[in-house]
Amino acid sequence: MKQSEAIKGLETALQAELNGIEFYRLAAEKTTDPKGKKVFEMLATDEYKHFETLQKQYASLTKKNEWEIIDVGEASALEGESPIYSLELKERVKGKHFEMTALSIGTLLESNSIDFYRRMKEESDDPAAVKLYSQLQKWEEGHLEALTKQLNLIKEEYWAEQRFSPLF
Repeated sequence: MKQSEAIKGLETALQAELNGIEFYRLAAEKTTDPKGKKVFEMLATDEYKHFETLQKQYASLTKKNEWEIIDVGEASALEGESPIYSLELKERVKGKHFEMTALSIGTLLESNSIDFYRRMKEESDDPAAVKLYSQLQKWEEGHLEALTKQLNLIKEEYWAEQRFSPLF
């Protein structure tokens, strides 16, 4: 991959991470679920860590003309039956339009990031770039898994409360 393409890829990644930071901050502010607030704040922090890592790589590539081996660290743990919201939300899902929307948008953001990082990894020929994009892809896959699990946990109750079902 040419350096100009690598820099453009990092710029795209930086913007995507900023979008994620702002979205998860908004989600933390807007949700009424206490666990959801904490988890969305944690997701915003994760995205900020990605952003800082990408900034370091961008600086190295633009100033020194080389990739650095930078470890992005460990992803936050998003585990359990209900990884994003408290289990009580499932019982009081009526009118929780924002919470469902946050999960839906979050899954789209994470899916797009995974696809982007996978593509950048495949197109990169520098081992440091491959490592960076692999780590970022793995983090985003963890986020997507948790968001999808939460969405699947509450969607049936939500659809029933709204008196609609999805069209397949």
